[in-house]
Amino acid sequence: MSLKWSRHPLITAVALVVGWLAVACSDTLKGQREGGAVGSTGNSPAAIAVQTSSLFVTVENHGDQPLVDVKIALKPPSGVVFSTSIWRLEPGAKRDLSLSDFRSNDGTGFSLRLQRPKQVLVTATDLMGKKYEVTVPWK
Repeated sequence: MSLKWSRHPLITAVALVVGWLAVACSDTLKGQREGGAVGSTGNSPAAIAVQTSSLFVTVENHGDQPLVDVKIALKPPSGVVFSTSIWRLEPGAKRDLSLSDFRSNDGTGFSLRLQRPKQVLVTATDLMGKKYEVTVPWK
C-alpha cells in the first residue's frame, strides 16, 4: 500500500509545522543573534534601559531629566508593529508595561501566544529636546 500525501492531511500538516519550527529556530541554533544597538544618541551613557520578560516590558529612565513622549514598539517578524506610549517618565523611574497594553494601528492587541517579537524599540525626548532611541532584541 502506497502512502499518498494528499490523502493524509495530518501528516502533511505535521511535516510543515516541523519544517517551520526548524527554520524559526535555526538562528538560535547557529548562535546568530540579531545585534541590537543599546544606547542613546550622543556620547553619554544610555539614558533608557529596557528589559523584557514573558509578561512585561520594563522601561527605566537613567538620565538626569524627565523623558516625555516615550513610545515603545514591539516588532515581530510579521512586520506588524505593536506600540504603546508613556506621557512622562521621571529620572530614576521604572515603568512595567504589560504585553496586553501594546496595540497595532488597527487596534488589535498583542498576544505572545500568536507571535514573538524580534525587537523592542523605545524612542523618547527629554525636556531640552534631545532625542533618544534604543533598540534591544527580545529575550
